[in-house]
Amino acid sequence: MRLDDQKLHMLEMRIDALKRTKKDADQRKTYHEVFDETALFALYKLISDGTLYTVDYPVATGKEGNVFRATTKEGGVALKIYRVNTATFRSLSEYIVGDPRFKKVGRTFREMITVWAQKEFKNLSKMREAGARVPQPIAVHLNCLVMEYIGDETMPAPLIRTVRLEDPRAAYEELVASMKAIRKAKLVHGDLSEYNILWWGGHPWIIDCAQGVALEHPQAEDWFLRDCAIVAKYFGRLGVDTDADRLAETVRGG
Repeated sequence: MRLDDQKLHMLEMRIDALKRTKKDADQRKTYHEVFDETALFALYKLISDGTLYTVDYPVATGKEGNVFRATTKEGGVALKIYRVNTATFRSLSEYIVGDPRFKKVGRTFREMITVWAQKEFKNLSKMREAGARVPQPIAVHLNCLVMEYIGDETMPAPLIRTVRLEDPRAAYEELVASMKAIRKAKLVHGDLSEYNILWWGGHPWIIDCAQGVALEHPQAEDWFLRDCAIVAKYFGRLGVDTDADRLAETVRGG
């Protein structure tokens, strides 16, 4: 599919403007990695078909991608762009190979990144449908995922670890409810910690769900128990009376 040169040039100019807002050399390097040919093609498609209206400014940088605030005609959304050149092939394979939902996945690096984005979209959809408090997925194309923006016009939602919780027990119980919903969806998050839980509107929001696997995955139980151990340890430090074994039993419905 051939890109319209004029529209692509306008898109590149907009991205260059975003880059110039960051003076740090490492940040500029990251932007060049994020907005490569794959991302430009995906953004072109999402803007051309009316899914996205604008790409505005960065709100978060993670180990697997960058998140930007963007807009649709209906309002603000989050745009996650997975970094094709920096994610490790091995870490992607670990969470894809063995998941029965992705038996016919290609094994090239670029194919893996595309599947990684699709995987997060599917995981969010299933988790949300089961009742977990996660961002609503909107669209996905190549290595770009559009989803609900958690935050407002003044700031994105902060990580739970940066917030002083007035009632840690209540926050914990809400998080457990989401973990139970994820289990109901027959999934395991696989990397749950205070580093991928947002706090907004008085509620915990679980994010970064691309690595989530089906319960049939051979390592699903190990990763589930790891999630429980990390969550229990974090809330234990906040004075919540819990432990990994009790949490695991509760989430399983015991």
